[in-house]
Amino acid sequence: MFKSSIVILFISIILNQSLVLCQFPVPLTKGGRNAVHGWLFMPLDQNLPNPENPSQPIQAYFSHHTPEFATDSPHNFQIIILGTVTPLSSGDNITYPIQMNYPPASELVEYEFTFTPPPPFSLNDLLSGDIKQLLGVVFNGSFDTPYERIAESVGVWDILELTTAVYLNDSTAIEPYPYQRYYSYPRLAIGAPIPTDNGVHNFYLAHEIHAVPDFDQVIHATIDISSCSCTDDDNCASDYSTLESIFTPSAIWEFYGIDNNVDNRLTPEYYPSVLGNLLSNTYQNVTCKFEILEQIHCVLGPDFFQIC
Repeated sequence: MFKSSIVILFISIILNQSLVLCQFPVPLTKGGRNAVHGWLFMPLDQNLPNPENPSQPIQAYFSHHTPEFATDSPHNFQIIILGTVTPLSSGDNITYPIQMNYPPASELVEYEFTFTPPPPFSLNDLLSGDIKQLLGVVFNGSFDTPYERIAESVGVWDILELTTAVYLNDSTAIEPYPYQRYYSYPRLAIGAPIPTDNGVHNFYLAHEIHAVPDFDQVIHATIDISSCSCTDDDNCASDYSTLESIFTPSAIWEFYGIDNNVDNRLTPEYYPSVLGNLLSNTYQNVTCKFEILEQIHCVLGPDFFQIC
């Protein structure tokens, strides 16, 4: 009986690893896509900074900064990861909190904070789950910010969940989506329950990169849950299954009628209030009202180096 359990467990591990490797249309050769890979912070709701514990981990989503379309590029994936960064002590053996705008105390993110492990590492090994932790530098700024980036701290990045990972195919045969599409990520702290108050809640949105040349954009928005409706039920926001769909990380929203190009990207200046249709809910057509609060990051494809 004991041997059978071990065999079943071993087979399960192999199958799970195979599923990870087979979910992409390209092989993930071990050690492949080796390069320096940076990551954009999308901080979650926490009571930070904590003066009594400056080394308290920062919970966040991290967006691959930046992807590229080229077939031979080591960056040709759109990736968003759930994880934490723990500040480490400096040369004087003192740990200082990272000075960024922490929600919910700070209403807006405002600055573009990035995490970069200086040594190159294999993106394939990260995607396959072989890399779970990396040491790196936290910067305020990056190559695409109007101000010079500043090294704020060193820290340890713990990868908790590969939330979004999509291979970027540079084939010109791929048709762009007609209307704007975005992935959504709730700003809830890790482990926090789904709110049932039908109030206004904060989300990060990442533009879905799909067809060349496209653009890579991360914005901060709110969803008024009380505004959500369905084709067959105007009060569907009170249904817990609908709330689960709305608060599921990497949910896909289409903004019908807004052409899918960089000039029509969602920004507070041009689209302060807009309706989004939840495409990732296959059971009913859910529509919610978004308020676009700020653009955190935006660069142009196909190489995603030029600022929008």
